[in-house]
Amino acid sequence: MVEHTVVDVSSTNGHVIEEDASHWTPGQVRDWFRDNGYKEFETGLLNGHKPIDGQRLLSLTRDDLQQAPFHMTDLHEVDHLHSCIEGLRKSELTKYMRKIEQNGIRNGYYNNTSKHAIANGITDNGHTYSDVLKGGDAHRYSSLTTPLLSGNEVTGNLTSEQYPSEKLKTIVALMYMLLGFIVSVLMLQLVHERVPAIEEDPPLPDIFFDIVPRRIEGAFNVCETVGMVMIILCAVTFVFHKHRFIIVRRIFFILGTLYLYRSCTIYVTTLPVPGLHFKCAPKADGKISVMLGRAAGLLAGGGLSITGSHHLCGDYLFSGHTIILVLTYLIIQEYTPKKWWIFHWICWSLATVGVVCILLAHDHYTVDVVVAYILTTRLFWSYHTLCNYEALKEASEGNVLSRAWWFFLFRYFERNVSSKGPLPRQFEWPFPFPRWYHKGIVSARRSPIKGV
Repeated sequence: MVEHTVVDVSSTNGHVIEEDASHWTPGQVRDWFRDNGYKEFETGLLNGHKPIDGQRLLSLTRDDLQQAPFHMTDLHEVDHLHSCIEGLRKSELTKYMRKIEQNGIRNGYYNNTSKHAIANGITDNGHTYSDVLKGGDAHRYSSLTTPLLSGNEVTGNLTSEQYPSEKLKTIVALMYMLLGFIVSVLMLQLVHERVPAIEEDPPLPDIFFDIVPRRIEGAFNVCETVGMVMIILCAVTFVFHKHRFIIVRRIFFILGTLYLYRSCTIYVTTLPVPGLHFKCAPKADGKISVMLGRAAGLLAGGGLSITGSHHLCGDYLFSGHTIILVLTYLIIQEYTPKKWWIFHWICWSLATVGVVCILLAHDHYTVDVVVAYILTTRLFWSYHTLCNYEALKEASEGNVLSRAWWFFLFRYFERNVSSKGPLPRQFEWPFPFPRWYHKGIVSARRSPIKGV
């Protein structure tokens, strides 16, 4: 029997192309963890009962990461580190197969006329790759679970395959959100015509107004200022998030759905103004041109009183300002690392102050705020629960959430996104400039901030 030899890992000029990860020493493994942002494991990697070398690194599983010396409890962290290891495995496999093609397998197993056979896993003498590798370093890759990559395929695409950008779907989600806004604004034109005059129907009894009977001037301006700050913080979060397009799609869908709901609630039940300070615009008396002009102005001004675009009455049940304040906090809390708890508390405090200011200004009834909170949180949590479990993406008798009218939209937006738990909390530099920063700091590495 002909003895099978291993691949020559040297380039044609005799220099080593690149040291295999399977040959790494524990010190090199420690450097790899440090480069990927896991400095906290440096001591355990070297001082454990059995230091982790390159071979052990390549064979680590999710279960291993939750045991000594790692003891990882955050599943987001476990998934991210395991994805990094999977990327390293793919890279090693790709380098190994490229070396085969570049240098050939000795003893006649590879030559220029046998590329097609090797591409199909067969050598010139009928042996398969696995037979050839058994004679050498095949054990180094025996634990790899990722598929082989072609010679022209870029390594490290595991994340992009699991979490595709799908920009066209993002545009569709944007159109859906705009539809919700437009319907809500047009519905407000009809509701405004039905709002009773203050002289006829005074404000309804409200428990918060009984506790704080005197309206605080300027409180609503504080609410809208806080809302704009929260929107900016939320925007920064998803712009620098690695999976920004997925997050934006989800935001657009949730906002569009909530404003469609709001269109229904403000129309079916018209409440009197909650405060005597309201100065409602004159009624249009059915003039379509006036209504459309007001609707356009309201959209252009973002529906904010601080911009002078909102002079209509009747859109009380439920509060659009509460939607924005609650949703922006939920987004920040969901898509930023849990270890940024101080930032989370700051955002929670800002959102709470904004909601309280709505009531202090007597611009909404308490029920408006309560209903807005309940609907926003339940829709956000329901949608993300569906996202996190593959089984819930299919309609079935056991999946009662699939009976929601918007389930078909959810499947369209999320069917290609991985359902192995929450979206990884990873950040990157999103701009092509400056190049040195883009290439040198944020090249798909884990952030130096622990937990990112």
